[in-house]
Amino acid sequence: MGDSVLGRCSLHSSPHPEHLPAPLLKKHHKYKPVSITRRHHYSTTIMLPLLSVLDSDAGYFSTSCQIQAPVGSQCVHRSSKLGEHQLYDDHSWLSYTLPQQDLNYRPHFSLDIKTKSSKGLILHVAGRGVVPLLALYMANGKIKVSLGQDRIIQHKQKSNDGNWHRVEFSVEKSTFHLLVDGVRVTDGRLPNNEGSSLDFHNPVYLGSDLKGRTIKGQNIPMNSVTGCIRGFKMNDVTVGELEGSHKILPCFDGLMEMGTYFGGGHIVLDNYFNVGSHFVLSFELRPQHLTGLLFYAQSDKASFNVFLLENKVVVSVNDGHRAVGVSVTPRESLCDGKFHMVTVSKQREVVKLAVDSMSEEKAVAITSTSHATTLDSLSIGGTTTYSRVPVSSPFVGCLRNVKINGKPVVYKAESRVYEPVSIDRCPKD
Repeated sequence: MGDSVLGRCSLHSSPHPEHLPAPLLKKHHKYKPVSITRRHHYSTTIMLPLLSVLDSDAGYFSTSCQIQAPVGSQCVHRSSKLGEHQLYDDHSWLSYTLPQQDLNYRPHFSLDIKTKSSKGLILHVAGRGVVPLLALYMANGKIKVSLGQDRIIQHKQKSNDGNWHRVEFSVEKSTFHLLVDGVRVTDGRLPNNEGSSLDFHNPVYLGSDLKGRTIKGQNIPMNSVTGCIRGFKMNDVTVGELEGSHKILPCFDGLMEMGTYFGGGHIVLDNYFNVGSHFVLSFELRPQHLTGLLFYAQSDKASFNVFLLENKVVVSVNDGHRAVGVSVTPRESLCDGKFHMVTVSKQREVVKLAVDSMSEEKAVAITSTSHATTLDSLSIGGTTTYSRVPVSSPFVGCLRNVKINGKPVVYKAESRVYEPVSIDRCPKD
């Protein structure tokens, strides 16, 4: 079920030390999913011509096969090093799969949290045994732990002050514990040594209860606390890679700069783009993943795609008469933490792509150079359905100074924003 990459073959190895294949980023972590099938938040489907990429006279999509590839390389950024995640919405969540034996034998969890909200779920895991639910949550600004009806302990001081707080909680045979900033609250009691017969089951969630099935009837908030979480550990060991996530952004703790941050969401602008005898699209990007869809526009006949494929920028244009594709690999890695300038232009029979100081162009015989096709919408950062696009991963990272024909693209109120997107700010790495 889902995207299975059992042997994990890579399309090609990374030539740059600044980024690593996604599976290697978590190599030092102890906890990994125990199921055979590995589910990734972003799956990548890459459309590749059978004989050569982008160089066939028949066009980019002339003859193609689908290759299911692992998630593209991920740039190493400050937020990813610290494992910081922002739960910015009531329905935000992160999920992890932990070893079953550790989850059910004296589990000890710890994390740092920073929030101003007074109510919401922080962590929860369901059980099939005598303890149906373990929940860490906030109510009236106070952090609480519940192991079932009438088994609740809480920190006396309010913690929704916008500062970081260290939270630790654990389950023993006959007790369960909670510490906030090193201060231990009165222990909770478990009759009949119920802690020795736990039957918690994966996944473990940070944030909201997905469908209200786990928390319903427990007098515990179902929505996520809003704020930042970092340093999630089990038994004093950093928890491994995410199993899944929803409505998550980086924690914008440090310096900020102008731009739009795409965390897996996208923006749709209606009636904004046309493919004709000429156009110029320019923008600056700083990615966090090296594969992802940047711009996408489609009509019945015409299409326009700009995307990342590892450390390469690719553009494909079809004006309804002929398709052409161009790619550029910049001299410097796109993972160097700097913004890179990209310009896509079409002047009659020539499509040109420039990335920083590198550029490539390709001529194509267009049947009618004066014809312009208005596309229904322009998607930036991804799209809702990926069946007709060359990659099926959204762009993750920052974009700024987006211009079409020299005119800045403005995200107006009528734009459709599919979160997670932060329109007016990017974390400064």
